[in-house]
Amino acid sequence: MHCSMAIRAKVRLGDRRLTLRNLVCLSVAVVCLFCSCYFALVIAPTGLRTSAPTVQQGLFPEWFGSRAILLLGRDPYSAEATGEIQLAIYGKLAGIGGHDLNQHRFAYPVFFAFLFSPLAILPFPAAQWLALAGCIAATVLSVGLWLPNDGQGLTGWSCGLLVFAGYPVLLGLQLRQPTLIIAALLAAVYYCVRSNRLVMAGMLAALSTCKPQLAIAFLLPLSIWAIGEWSGRKRFLVATAVGLGGLLAASEWVSPGWFPHWIWTLEAYARYAGSKPLLEDLLRGHFFRPAAVVLVGAVVLVSHKYREQDLMFAVCFSIATFQLLFPLQIYNEILLVPVALWLARNASEIQRRGQLHTLLYSCTWIVLGAGWATAIGLSLANLLFPGAGLTLWYLPLLTAWLYPFPVFITLALYALPSRWGFRESLASPLLSL
Repeated sequence: MHCSMAIRAKVRLGDRRLTLRNLVCLSVAVVCLFCSCYFALVIAPTGLRTSAPTVQQGLFPEWFGSRAILLLGRDPYSAEATGEIQLAIYGKLAGIGGHDLNQHRFAYPVFFAFLFSPLAILPFPAAQWLALAGCIAATVLSVGLWLPNDGQGLTGWSCGLLVFAGYPVLLGLQLRQPTLIIAALLAAVYYCVRSNRLVMAGMLAALSTCKPQLAIAFLLPLSIWAIGEWSGRKRFLVATAVGLGGLLAASEWVSPGWFPHWIWTLEAYARYAGSKPLLEDLLRGHFFRPAAVVLVGAVVLVSHKYREQDLMFAVCFSIATFQLLFPLQIYNEILLVPVALWLARNASEIQRRGQLHTLLYSCTWIVLGAGWATAIGLSLANLLFPGAGLTLWYLPLLTAWLYPFPVFITLALYALPSRWGFRESLASPLLSL
């Protein structure tokens, strides 16, 4: 009897400690969110000056292009449409060749307008507020779908607030970026796959291709997973193909001959957007294409190896890889949310693999935490001493630029066969420094 009472007392004490820890985490998350919002709304725009994000830059091309397709029957890729977008954003046309300014063309496939139709029918001032509400709701949905079933209560709230405290998410909200909507769609695709709702997953996957550079990171490992057991999973790929075929047919109906115009727009976008893939920056432009081919091949091999063992890891590895291969847009890093959650859930397994794994795993959290910490420090400094936060305003942006590298290296090392003993031999000299 005394023993059972002691056990119950220990359980209650453990529950209190757990609750206290969760409350501390929630309090830290609230502070991070407040300071990150202050940084994103006050400090970063001042530091960025003319490059500061605006709603017009992030939403107007999508709103105008969708409106041109659905309501006006115009070609959204035409020079006239692009000129009207530039006049609305800059008050002037971009320079000859568009080299001095971002041209802000409508760079989406026509069927993007179907997803965007609720905003296209509204005047722009109303559309931007509805878009903000939609982006917030989509991000909440993304976090809810990626969290495990036991990640509810205070832990779930803490994770959600920390996601919103990340500068990539706040930047996406400032721009009303469709990336936030696509991220929610992709989270729903994976949730439906794991729930064996394969037809629904395929239809959502088809719709997510309105931003193909984001969708491919998810759909490549899921396609390999489906092919691996074709008889039981072919519904996913069939539904995806049928859905995408329907979207392309509808696009041709509302805007005949649109596809070549879209391809030309993408080619122009690659020239004027200014941002380069992180891997290209790292290699200084040398051997980027061969390296990209090797990394895509690695995604295929890892997706095949882990398709049954850990499909989530295969998806996360693909996401981390394509973050290095496509032109850097900081708001696209919201796709790394499931990667961070996978790392947190598998911390013990990663650490059991050795010191080098532990070192790299720690680096991912150090860089991620540095983003929150610098936003807090700069915000507090600016509140106490106005203008002080501008001295190092670029630090949270720098951490966002760095974050994909340790994440990719950590996942790549995890994917290597355990029999390759050189990994542990590398750890000793690194840790002895």
